[in-house]
Amino acid sequence: MSKPRKTRGERFGAQWRPYAELLAYLHPYRRRFAIGVAMGVLYALLNGSIPIIVKYVGDRVFPGGADQEAIHAAAVSGGGGRVDGVLLACLLVPVVMILRGFFSYLNAYQMSWVSLRVLNDIRSKLFGSIVSQSMEFFDQARTGRLMSRVMNDTKVAQSTLSQLSVNLFKQPIALVTGMAAVLYIDWKFSLITLVLFPICIIPVAIYGRKVRKAGKAEEQLAGEMNVILQETFSGIRVIKSFAREKLMTGLFENATLRQFRNSLRVKKSTEITTPLVEIVAAVGVGIALFYVYLAELSAAKFLALMAGIFLLYEPVKALSRIHLQLQKCLAATTSIFELMRRPRTVTEADDAVALPACRGEIVLEEVGFSYGPHAPALRGVGLRVDPGQRVALVGPSGAGKSTILSLILRFYDPQQGTVRLDGHDIRTLQIESLRSHIGIVTQDTFLFHDTIFNNIRFGRPDATREEVEEAARQAYAYEFILAQPQGFDSVVGDKGCLLSGGQQQRLSIARALLKNAPILLLDEATSALDSESERMIQSALEKLATGKTVVAIAHRLSTVLTADLIAVMSGGRVVATGTHAELLRTSDDYRTLYEMQFHHPAAA
Repeated sequence: MSKPRKTRGERFGAQWRPYAELLAYLHPYRRRFAIGVAMGVLYALLNGSIPIIVKYVGDRVFPGGADQEAIHAAAVSGGGGRVDGVLLACLLVPVVMILRGFFSYLNAYQMSWVSLRVLNDIRSKLFGSIVSQSMEFFDQARTGRLMSRVMNDTKVAQSTLSQLSVNLFKQPIALVTGMAAVLYIDWKFSLITLVLFPICIIPVAIYGRKVRKAGKAEEQLAGEMNVILQETFSGIRVIKSFAREKLMTGLFENATLRQFRNSLRVKKSTEITTPLVEIVAAVGVGIALFYVYLAELSAAKFLALMAGIFLLYEPVKALSRIHLQLQKCLAATTSIFELMRRPRTVTEADDAVALPACRGEIVLEEVGFSYGPHAPALRGVGLRVDPGQRVALVGPSGAGKSTILSLILRFYDPQQGTVRLDGHDIRTLQIESLRSHIGIVTQDTFLFHDTIFNNIRFGRPDATREEVEEAARQAYAYEFILAQPQGFDSVVGDKGCLLSGGQQQRLSIARALLKNAPILLLDEATSALDSESERMIQSALEKLATGKTVVAIAHRLSTVLTADLIAVMSGGRVVATGTHAELLRTSDDYRTLYEMQFHHPAAA
């Protein structure tokens, strides 16, 4: 069944919706915006008055028309009083131009202030909208494109809003007042300009569609360049280890070349309108001069009409570009607001409640989950973790162990079954409240390009320095931190590249220790440590786990042996549970896994 076609009104509404949403961001700054509009109106009124002022001054400077003897005779007969009057009249021109420039400056300043604040608001809201998206979104999104949305697309929207704010009110009024002044001076002359100005719209209409199409492609290509940059810098170790610097450079050069070609198309379509409008204006000037000759106009009226023509040129030129700017902006604003409106797969219920205290009881009831149309990651998983219990999840890769941790953190919602915390379906809890009761240490540690102190305190931003140092001691990181050039104030580098893998892991554990949450999730938490460091961390985790619920993905013998309960997973199911000794006797899956991974015969 085919979709119903949209009416012309619906298509028009959909096309202009992004601009309406963009203008809504002006509301908090409506007072400054109104001041800017007022300054633009005053500028336009003064601008329109210039031809009349020029005629007024010209009538006094050239009282006898263009005949120099008549001018001299009028000056002699007028005496000093006439000279004073002419001087005052002549001073009107610079006074008006000074005021015109002052109002133009205030108009541009106020509108720029408003547009830059709007840019900050849009960027902040867009960034917040992206960060609050579910993990499913980030599984599919490309980081470089998201960066392009936040930085490039918002800048295009701001630039257009700034130019529109300056021109949308000022230039139309300047055009109307200018035309009114010219009509007042000589209506026949004005009819010529009224015929010519609509012709200026023709090139705008022709090239506007080209600008819109090329502008959309320009934003897409900018996103591709950001993707290449982000992936290159993030994966620089892999690139260098495979000696693929030339390959990445070639990809970037190709992207920049395509961007150059497309940007050139945008520039050609935008700039071609200016000379076309100028040609039409020049034809108008030529006709006007011929009309002056035929009508035998006075010098004062001639100067006033010429001033009127040239003053009308600026608003016509500015207004002719508005349509092109709107077309280029459409792609950027559409992508921004579509991303803001994108629904989240994991949402917080309107009546979600905060969990003030947490005992740490976790129950999975017949949980099923799939990342996509392929084989499910979990199939009817049932698992109970009592408060204060230490549970180890073991099994081959792809068995669903990490998925269980993701569901407990509510990175995803199960398609079947329920995950409960202290008897509450976690979908009824506030997400921030849920995660505040959970600490996590993962196999892939992530450290910010910041100091050691700030990386640890990320676990609890209000922690004191003494508490941060104590967490470092418990994670057996205190000594190596003091050995750093600036101690706790040493910068760890991009993703902690200035530290060893074991040091990075211990800082990650210190961060979890500082949070001191009643539930602790460990995803291969000791995988990056040598045997000696592992023993130290196990000792720290033993102290941390006292009275807490611990769910650990384990491939190391030490973690398995100290667990109160071991859950054996295979093919997305929990196939067996029990202690180490019980599972060696009763579970073939566990016995095989134990022999393969721990290199111990079952008989041992």
